[in-house]
Amino acid sequence: MAAAASPKDGAFDLLALSGGGAEGAYGAGLLTGWGERGDRPVFEVVTGVSTGALMAPFVFIGSEGDAELRAAFTDGRSSRVLSPRWLMALRGPGVFRQKPLRDLVASAVTPEVIAGVAQGHREGRRLYVATTSLDTQDQVIWDVGALAASDRPDARERFIDILVASSSIPGVFPPVFIDLERDGRRVRELHADGRTTANFFVAPEGLMMARDLFGPAEAGQSRRLWVILNGRPEPVFSVAPYQPLSVAGRGLDAMMKASTRMNLIASRRFAEANAMGFDLAMAPVGAVETSLDFSPEHMQALFDAGRTQGLSGAAWSAGTLATQ
Repeated sequence: MAAAASPKDGAFDLLALSGGGAEGAYGAGLLTGWGERGDRPVFEVVTGVSTGALMAPFVFIGSEGDAELRAAFTDGRSSRVLSPRWLMALRGPGVFRQKPLRDLVASAVTPEVIAGVAQGHREGRRLYVATTSLDTQDQVIWDVGALAASDRPDARERFIDILVASSSIPGVFPPVFIDLERDGRRVRELHADGRTTANFFVAPEGLMMARDLFGPAEAGQSRRLWVILNGRPEPVFSVAPYQPLSVAGRGLDAMMKASTRMNLIASRRFAEANAMGFDLAMAPVGAVETSLDFSPEHMQALFDAGRTQGLSGAAWSAGTLATQ
């Protein structure tokens, strides 16, 4: 995970975008409102997982990506993502078909977006997306900025593959075959939702205990770690129906929330060890219902809640107690 170049504005800003399915509309709204407010930084590093991976390229390229960021989460396209494979659901790799999700990503990640990401990479900024290899059970971090800036003829298709894989919940959407090199050998692996191994990331696991990772700060330079949670990490009481899918869903949700809380604690400590400020935003209490409700009404309500926070500047003070 290469370090970004020294910032031109005297501030080093790292943004981590979490997973959350439909709840990503909250983060899209927050980033849109923050941009309209006028004080959203140009981020030196942006990382994304799952739905956070889908919004990361548009945040990375700056204000010119805001219109597509809004459209991707509010124009109704996302409501077509859950297209079931009724005949193959029990024997296939996912309950829902992959094509609607891929079509959504491909319609948003245009050649112009790839060019914008490539330009940001050449300026020294970095964009990373995480997937989970189902073969190795490892988190895999992709330097998609370098991919966009490469001369690979299939750069855009591979970029789309990685974003689709990062958003493909195991068992819900089919995983994606990705060719890569491991230990000097070309292999083909199944990659799925990056959220399976971590809901968000600020650095590879091996660097989370590092101190002074970025070296001494230059005179007058500030450093901040911004984390946007598309959802909430605290437990919520609800009587679980005594049914297999409901029991499994509640168990997985509890596991994800516990993992996210531990990740927040580790990220705060990482920020402290590397002389970075730490800012956390998450959806307002009561705004989150289910990560698989892609209805236009639900998505718009989440987007509006996030945009209100972004415009007011109150988002960052709203979530700081989550790691206490």
